[in-house]
Amino acid sequence: MTESKHDLKALLPYATDRQQEYVLKYIELGSQSKVAQHFDVNIRSLERSLEALRKRAASRGWSPDHDLVHPTAPGQVLRGTSTLYHPEKGVVAQWVKTREDREQTAEMIRQAAEAMTEDLPEIVVSDGPENAENDIIPWINIGDAHIGMVAHEAETGANFDLKIAERELCEAISILIDETGEHERCVINDLGDATHYENFAGVTEASRHALDYDGRFPKMIKVYVRIMRFIVEKALEKFQNVDVIVNQGNHSRTNDIWMAELLKAAYGHTGRVNILNNDSVFIAYRMGNTLVMTHHSDKCKPDRLANVMATDFRRDWGETEYHYIDIGHIHHRMTSKEHPGVMVESFNILANMDKYAHDAGYRSRQSITVIERSRTYGELGR
Repeated sequence: MTESKHDLKALLPYATDRQQEYVLKYIELGSQSKVAQHFDVNIRSLERSLEALRKRAASRGWSPDHDLVHPTAPGQVLRGTSTLYHPEKGVVAQWVKTREDREQTAEMIRQAAEAMTEDLPEIVVSDGPENAENDIIPWINIGDAHIGMVAHEAETGANFDLKIAERELCEAISILIDETGEHERCVINDLGDATHYENFAGVTEASRHALDYDGRFPKMIKVYVRIMRFIVEKALEKFQNVDVIVNQGNHSRTNDIWMAELLKAAYGHTGRVNILNNDSVFIAYRMGNTLVMTHHSDKCKPDRLANVMATDFRRDWGETEYHYIDIGHIHHRMTSKEHPGVMVESFNILANMDKYAHDAGYRSRQSITVIERSRTYGELGR
């Protein structure tokens, strides 16, 4: 780092709590190696963390070495700049373009969800089984449900809308749970894209792709909430504890954030429902000798996932024998055997194709899967 103490202090508003500790200690000690020694971290890890901080500051308009000295407004990030230089005077004019800060928007949504659910009445749930088996944890893997998508039989070979989505998903989950034995714990794994769209415009937030969607946005949200409540409460009849994973999907990211918060508020009081944190798009689940990572896979392709798992969750990776990575997004079942030590698998979905998928030639079986995974022996059946 070559920044002056003044420049280092200017980075603090953009730093995470840990990065703030690094920066303040660097200002105090004046040496990266001393900072790394103080916090007992590898110096390369420290350098990467500080470099990430500089990039975050630059994305918000602060990088003096590159003539960026006008921080963006709250809720905005830098989209681009145009700078006019004079041979003698240096910078004489600069045009700054900004866009909405999606990270901050996501945090605002999360805070809003927490605020709206603070005073919800407690939901009464069943007592669950008393003498349940505790080595096997059934994984109910819900492939992209695309609630809110619409399809017409004349165009795609089958109809699909909100009513069909709710009926088929709830009936399928009910059958699967009824046929599963009583266990101490189960996992409901929403692999992402539970909803087909995430706003009133009926487009994806990231790419602004126009979608074939059914009903008004509030109507779709009500159906989505009913379905998730049905699944959780049905699972509580058969399993003593229910762990819920809501993966971030490219069609549903906004809804995935608030749904996780809503479920925490709705069922947290029971002590039997655990909603895993979905701030990261990579979610790890350790169960004894078995490690599972979940990811929607729109951002990171299957051939890179084994490296992510072994790197980000290296301790759990080293202490376990059986490794699985469950992904969505693809809509067809795909099992990858290219990665020693880990099985990467995508799962079918129940939803019919929309016109885009139909006309593009995508075809896949419609199904939903429960995997019986043992804490001791990995997958035993499905």
